[in-house]
Amino acid sequence: MSSSSEQSHAPSGQLTTNPILWGAYLGCSWTWCIGMFFPVLLLRDFGWTGFAAFAIPNVLGAAAMGWVLKSRESSITFVDRHPTAVWWFSAITVGFHIFWIIWLTSFLRDAFPMPEEYLFGAGAIAVAFAISSGRLVKFGKAPQLAMLLWILSAAVLVALVVMPDAKPAVDVLIESPRTASGVEWFVPISIFGFLLCPYLDITFHHARQNLTSQTAGRLGFTIGFCVFFALMIILTTQYAGVIASGMRGDGHLLAITTPWLAAGVLVHIFCQWIFTVRVHLDRMTSLAPHRLLGHRAMFIIAMISALAGFAVPGMSDHAGMTAGELVYRCFLTFYGLVFPSYMLNRVIRAHSTQIPLQRWMMWLAIGVAAPMFWMGFIERQSIWLAPGFLVVFCGAFVLKGKHDAAIQV
Repeated sequence: MSSSSEQSHAPSGQLTTNPILWGAYLGCSWTWCIGMFFPVLLLRDFGWTGFAAFAIPNVLGAAAMGWVLKSRESSITFVDRHPTAVWWFSAITVGFHIFWIIWLTSFLRDAFPMPEEYLFGAGAIAVAFAISSGRLVKFGKAPQLAMLLWILSAAVLVALVVMPDAKPAVDVLIESPRTASGVEWFVPISIFGFLLCPYLDITFHHARQNLTSQTAGRLGFTIGFCVFFALMIILTTQYAGVIASGMRGDGHLLAITTPWLAAGVLVHIFCQWIFTVRVHLDRMTSLAPHRLLGHRAMFIIAMISALAGFAVPGMSDHAGMTAGELVYRCFLTFYGLVFPSYMLNRVIRAHSTQIPLQRWMMWLAIGVAAPMFWMGFIERQSIWLAPGFLVVFCGAFVLKGKHDAAIQV
C-alpha cells in the first residue's frame, strides 16, 4: 500500500471512535431516497409483507458488514482493490438523490398542504442544516451531527405515532387494490441487493475504518442498523400513505392536518437527504478514481439526473405508474442488479475460486438479466425476477473467468 493511500485512510484525530455515534452515522447515511420512499411503493403493492421483505434483508445485510470486515485493515484493503466500483456506487447514489428530490418536490406540496409560514420554516431549517453540516463534516463531526439528526427524526416518529393525522392515509394505502403480486419473487432480489451493496458504500468503510477494534466494528454496525436505521424505515411507514396520496394527486384528501407535524416530516426528509449526499460527496474525494473521473463526471451525472427529475412530471404514465416512479425503479436496478452483480462476480467469485469473471462476461450476464428485471420491477410481474436472478447467480459460477490476483479480497 502506498504512503498516500495510507494517509487517505488513516483515522483523523478529530474523529470519534465511539461505536454508538458511528452507529448513528451509519443509520443516517443509509437513510436514502430508498429507505425514505421505497416502502411507500412496497406497502401499496404488497402490504406489510412487502415491507418486511425489504426491511429484514436491508437491516441484517447492512449490519453484517461490521461482522464480515473484522478489522479496519480489511476495509482499507477492499477499498484499495475496488476504488472505481466504490466511486461509481456513490456517484449513482448522489445522482439518484438529485433525481428523487426534484421529482418529489413536484407533488410534495399536494402531499403536505400547510400554511406558507410552516413551509418556509421547514425550508429555513433545511438550509441552515445544509450550511452547518458542511462545516461539521469537514471538521470530522459527522457522527455527532448524525446523532442529532437521528434524534430529530425519532421525535417525528413519536409524534406521528401519537398524533392521529397520518393513520387514515396509511390505512387507505394498505387497503388499496394490489397493483402487483408475488412478493415471494422479490425476496431473493432484496437479499441479493441488501446483502452485497453495503460493501460498495464508502460511508460504511469510513465508519469501519474509524471503529478501530473488531468489537467496536460489530457493535457500531449492529446498533447502527438494528436500532438507528430500523427506526428510520419504520418512520417511513408512518407517512407512506400521505406520500402515496400526494403522488396520486389527491393528497389534500388525506393530508396531515397538524401543520407543525407536516413541517416536521419535511424537515426529516430534507435533512436526511442533505446528510446522505453530503457524506457521500465528502468521502468520494478520498478515492483514487476521483482524480480521473472527479468533478466533471459527477457534474454530468448530476445534470442528467436533474433533467430527468424536472422532465418526469410532464411525461405519460406507464403500466399504471407515473413516469417519475418508472425512472425511480430504473435507478433501483443498479442496487438490485448491477452493483450486487459486481460484488458476486468480481469479489465473491474471486475470493472463493481465485478466478473472477471477466468484466465482459459480467456485463453479458447483466444484459441478459436486464429485460427480466424490467418485467419484474417496471411491468410489476414479479415472477420474472426469479429467472433474472438465476441468470446472474448461475452465470457467475458457470462461466469461466480469467485469473486476476489483483481482484482478490
